[in-house]
Amino acid sequence: MRVIFLATMIVGLLVSDRHRPAAAAPAELDACNVVWNSPSENAAGSMPLGNGEVGVNVWVEPPGDLVFYIARTDAWSECSRLLKLGRVRLRLDPNPFTAGQPFRQQLVLRDGQVVIQAGDAVVRVFVDAQAPVIYVTGQSPTPRTLTAAFETWRTDRRELKGDELQSSWTMRDAPAGIEVWESADVVANDTAGILAYHRNAYSVVPLTLRHQGLASLAHLVRDPLADRTFGVRLAGGDLAPAGPALLKSVQPATQFELTVATHAAQTETAAQWQSQLPQPVPAAAAAERTAAWWNAFWNRSWIVVEQPESLQGAALTQAYVLQRWMTACAGRGEYPIKFNGSLFTVDPKYAGGPDLNADWRRWGDCYWWQNTRLPYFPMIARGDFDQLAPLFRLYRQAQPLCEARAQLYHGAAGAYFPETMTLFGTYSNFDYGWQREGRQPSEILCPWWQYAWQQGLELTALMLDYYEHTQDEQFLAQELIPMANAVLRYYDSRFPRDQGGKLVISPTQSVETYWYDVVNDVPSAAGLADVCERLLRLPAAESDRALWQRMQAAAPPLSIVEGRIQPAAKFKPQRSNVENPELYALWPFRRYGVGRPDLAVGLETFRNRIERASIGWQYDGQSAATVGLADEAADLLMEKIRNSHPQFRFPAMWGPNYDWLPDQDHGSNIILTLQTMLLQSDGKRIYLLPAWPKAWDVSFKLHAPLGTVVEGVYRNGAMERLAVTPPERRADVVACWEQTR
Repeated sequence: MRVIFLATMIVGLLVSDRHRPAAAAPAELDACNVVWNSPSENAAGSMPLGNGEVGVNVWVEPPGDLVFYIARTDAWSECSRLLKLGRVRLRLDPNPFTAGQPFRQQLVLRDGQVVIQAGDAVVRVFVDAQAPVIYVTGQSPTPRTLTAAFETWRTDRRELKGDELQSSWTMRDAPAGIEVWESADVVANDTAGILAYHRNAYSVVPLTLRHQGLASLAHLVRDPLADRTFGVRLAGGDLAPAGPALLKSVQPATQFELTVATHAAQTETAAQWQSQLPQPVPAAAAAERTAAWWNAFWNRSWIVVEQPESLQGAALTQAYVLQRWMTACAGRGEYPIKFNGSLFTVDPKYAGGPDLNADWRRWGDCYWWQNTRLPYFPMIARGDFDQLAPLFRLYRQAQPLCEARAQLYHGAAGAYFPETMTLFGTYSNFDYGWQREGRQPSEILCPWWQYAWQQGLELTALMLDYYEHTQDEQFLAQELIPMANAVLRYYDSRFPRDQGGKLVISPTQSVETYWYDVVNDVPSAAGLADVCERLLRLPAAESDRALWQRMQAAAPPLSIVEGRIQPAAKFKPQRSNVENPELYALWPFRRYGVGRPDLAVGLETFRNRIERASIGWQYDGQSAATVGLADEAADLLMEKIRNSHPQFRFPAMWGPNYDWLPDQDHGSNIILTLQTMLLQSDGKRIYLLPAWPKAWDVSFKLHAPLGTVVEGVYRNGAMERLAVTPPERRADVVACWEQTR
């Protein structure tokens, strides 16, 4: 049996190689593949897989079933929960997964697939990189019968209450008289296989607009929930219906193929949605183009760390690669990545949550900016520019409502974005407050984010990063400048000025930590200065430049006491959360850092921070790297990679920390810290290895502004190879490793 197993494994690898393009990803990538030599007990032992729009959790469980959850970025229910499409369960007869048989399950990163070898059988699972279709293919010299079942837990109309309702943050704690419910799925066999879908029976958007005093602005909102339908079709050339939601091989065979076509859309009828389901291409063609896409993806950039303790270097490299994999698997859909689990949540009881189904996630449906931003900032240096589109689109679509609300609530021009924003641009009703008697529509009853305004400034900074790197003139004119101007006009019209012409930003707060008596919070003050300075480097119309110059002059100065930045110009020092808002002047607004004036202020501020943490959304790692503290950044980084949940098998199942599992903030901070240690930029300047430990060897390829790519190998304290494209940008590289010898 071992000889057969080895032969089958070699054949399987040859099949994979045949579909691999000539320009393969770096060889070190293969060392990051995840390999298991035994099945898993449950979904906590699943491997994540996806194509950017469709996500799958794959595992093999006793007594030998291959199981996977299916998710999409746009499967939003009536009450705005991001639901699974369902679960698929496969069984082979004779069963190759029985105890005592050789077993190997591997995530093959360069090909974008999970390969399972058991006995003399090889099973491959992948999601077509160019279409929302899942493929399961198998082969073995022993003829086998395949049974495929589709499973759903949404068999009846279900009212959400208590803990379950928390996973719809928009409708959390809805008072008596407001029923929050989801309709049952439709599952049926037809001539083509199994058809299963969820169709929203209503939408919470109209209620939300009325509750928040925005009914008059409904024409500015495209309701994303009304008539939304999402689901799957399971089919296979040699599979036929064998019972409700069940397919079975017509006869035993040495090869099999199952396709799961997925689709989500807002359609007038379910039949119209059904007519739009994608038609799968042959599996070989789908595998070939999927491998080509992933190889090109891995070739965009990389970081491979080597340390004297090689195991740590391998673990750090794998953490970086697997988090990038997780991001790419969910980053190309209609909606942005969910920070609280992305597409890869499973039954919450395995992560310490309630005993509910896999539709549940802590913190629910809303896009919390402080959390949502973190998967996106590191995309820039990686060159994963295509994955930023869903985020920019969400806020661009929300902008008209946000501008109209600023006028309605505050008599202000421009736009501000709520910290906890629904996918249609409102506050969540829970944060807005259900009890409105005696309240004005502009009163937000959530003290955690009642007076936080800087979200638009951070979004603008990210958009500036995107433009500076890509030099996309269309993006500059159609997206960046309109968004920047809307954000700046809000500050310009909302807050008064002092006698010197500086803004007096109040009421405000310094993120979630300082709520009381706050004036000129650091995120707003540093953000205004940073954004305006960078905007004024751009080619633009005089009218735009006039606004930017006016707001640059009006930006209030940071308060610096005893050589370190204070959280605000004025504030009551009562802390309500575990943030260091003064570090916003280091990251994401790089007012202080390597190559910037007054570096000592940044260093003193970081070293005297109150909170010291390495988990979740905490940004200590990149802040340390920004001011050149290599040892501190390295220590934080090594703490971060040990944060994988002990009950989950896949190494990048971080958390749950403050959020949920897998915690995308935590994983993204690993990437961002490592990148910032390696490369920073300021205008045209590229600071290379500004916070890199001398004992760490590394090879890398990263992206810098002005369409620049920097590739190098650093070993034994010296740069062995450095290539800069285009070559004329080499003159702008500052060799920080030489300055710290």
